[in-house]
Amino acid sequence: MLETELQNEQVFAEQPELTPLDQLRQQWMQQPGFTPLIKQKNVIDQNAALLPYAGVASLPGWNWPWTFAFKGLIIFAIVVSGFNWLATRHSGKLEDDITRLQQNMQAEADRQQGIIDATEAEIRRISRSTKNTFTLHMANRPLSREEALAELNASLQDTRSSLQQYREHAALRERELRAREGVLAIAESGTPLIFVLALVLAAGGVRRAVQRSHSRNRHARNSGDLYLYFATAKGMALNLVFLAFLHFGLSSSGWGFSSFSQSVGPVFWVVYWAGFYLLLLWYFAAIASDLYAALQLRAPANRWSFQNNFLMKIHNSVLLTFAELELPFLVACYFLYVTGKHLV
Repeated sequence: MLETELQNEQVFAEQPELTPLDQLRQQWMQQPGFTPLIKQKNVIDQNAALLPYAGVASLPGWNWPWTFAFKGLIIFAIVVSGFNWLATRHSGKLEDDITRLQQNMQAEADRQQGIIDATEAEIRRISRSTKNTFTLHMANRPLSREEALAELNASLQDTRSSLQQYREHAALRERELRAREGVLAIAESGTPLIFVLALVLAAGGVRRAVQRSHSRNRHARNSGDLYLYFATAKGMALNLVFLAFLHFGLSSSGWGFSSFSQSVGPVFWVVYWAGFYLLLLWYFAAIASDLYAALQLRAPANRWSFQNNFLMKIHNSVLLTFAELELPFLVACYFLYVTGKHLV
């Protein structure tokens, strides 16, 4: 019995310890998941410290960082933003203003057309009449046939000119409202997509910041790729929440909540956007914790303190990238608005 136990201990001692590379391969082969994307997410969530070896592990079906981010974050953001644009581009307060303008324009056109019809009827009556003098409401004395017809024709011309000017002014106003409505729909639906793109494209800023502060770390040069892995894995579910926050906050009028937006007041929206920002900070802190583990660095005791350098680097990189993308996007939207309202 004792001899058997000694033999088992000897065999166990002779088994080589798995290297991090072998551990990652083993985790990948044993990981359940109905798609490679979900399988990869589970591996990343459970093995942050092993992730630096993914580049040389030759895992079948493994998505490289940018492909993983595109599949896990960007595609969904494009679909949701496109749906939001289709659903809100012809709705909301501006659409109500356009409908009201069209109704007023039709009512005014009918009124002035009635005046035109009555004037033309009066011209025909006077032309066929055998009388020599006529009394018109626009004149303070009886008029001859020629004078009466001249007055009526002048009034008819003025009414037609007024109707034409009104129609041109209303059409110009409608084009301006249509241009504003279209551009606002693009801006409100595009900004959430810009936000997700900023989350992904911030990888370059994170890599540069980490390399500056940890230049001797052997995995620092791959910190951008590691950030993409963690941001995508942590953000697959949160991405839906972020997009819901942004689309509702920006497009609430288009979804029929314009009266709600006006009734709740600014305090509600301050709390609303503060909640979004706190959730975003929690997301950044989760990414930072995994990034510390992957780079084999000691994380700060308090993840919310200013000593959490990775949290600050991620926060600032995303914020700067978002500003760099959003500002040209808004400028392009304004140019589209200025161009669109002058198109016939």
